[in-house]
Amino acid sequence: MEKRNLLTNWVINKIETEYKDDIALLIAVKGHCIDNDGHGEVFDYFIPETERGNELAQTFIIDGIGHDLYPRSWERMEKSAELEEMVIILANAEILYARSEKDADRFRALQQKLEANLHNPIFVYRKALDCLDSSMDLYHTLLFEEKSYRARSQARCIHRYLSQAVAYMNHTFTDSAIFSETQAYASSPENSIYHCPDLRLVPESFFEYARQLLSAGNPAEIKAIMYHLIRTTKEFVFKKKPVASEESPVVRGNYHELADWYQELSLTWRRIHFFCQNNMMEEAYSDACYLQEELIVIAEEFQIEELNLLDSFCADSLAGLDLRSQKLEQIIREILAKNGVGINEYSSIDEFLDANK
Repeated sequence: MEKRNLLTNWVINKIETEYKDDIALLIAVKGHCIDNDGHGEVFDYFIPETERGNELAQTFIIDGIGHDLYPRSWERMEKSAELEEMVIILANAEILYARSEKDADRFRALQQKLEANLHNPIFVYRKALDCLDSSMDLYHTLLFEEKSYRARSQARCIHRYLSQAVAYMNHTFTDSAIFSETQAYASSPENSIYHCPDLRLVPESFFEYARQLLSAGNPAEIKAIMYHLIRTTKEFVFKKKPVASEESPVVRGNYHELADWYQELSLTWRRIHFFCQNNMMEEAYSDACYLQEELIVIAEEFQIEELNLLDSFCADSLAGLDLRSQKLEQIIREILAKNGVGINEYSSIDEFLDANK
């Protein structure tokens, strides 16, 4: 009997005799095996139904091949469907054992949800933006790294996020960094973890910069390459920003949450106005920078015009900043009014107390 069958039968028998009520599913994942290295040929993980089910987990080595029988909760599987954790473990999954058809159907529903999300232009665009944010956060750390091995490690993490962003814009996924056309255009079911064959549209010079990483020998080179990779990927994603239509309207944030945000930030607007009126340059600049960070997030979340505040700052005169700040505040209030969301505001403490008896 093949090793796959022996090990699969072993764990299924263990579930049925010791964890019958504790394990919902046993899953294998296709695409982990490289040149018969033995990985991904048997089981990969299980979904526990009870806390006791986690006790099934163990790692072991057979004939030089390591195996990891580990748990993934339903909550983590939901995250994979939402592109928040490894996607391949859901997309390429094969059910080896199911406690019930209901458990199997629940799992298949998550696979269908994943497929629907990948083909939702608005959804993948937002996920690509998340990946860009993560890559730039890591890039800030890379800028201060002076050791080559650490810089290479950080660059690989950044490139993986960039590869994921590009994959999402192609309505597919990758859990690995993609360096070449070979990885993007040729693959096999056995080693798909290192490939993304559906990556047909890529940023300008994406593969060229990525290949340079393989030979970059010092932190300065690595930093320069990563700058260009981030820049070209960012331009690519922004150019492919989906346009709303009647068939696929832009999904915006919750306008009641926007109202809560505005009510919290209204004091910042008041402070900026006070600082500008009293020529308090340092304080005005500090609060304007803080408000700008918030406005960038809001503009992306609600798919509205750029809310550019800081270009109006001038150290010689704060009048421009004051006017622009008031204009942006009015824009937010108009958006709320247009969408029928009121602002929880009162003209006096007495009015507030009367309304909140």
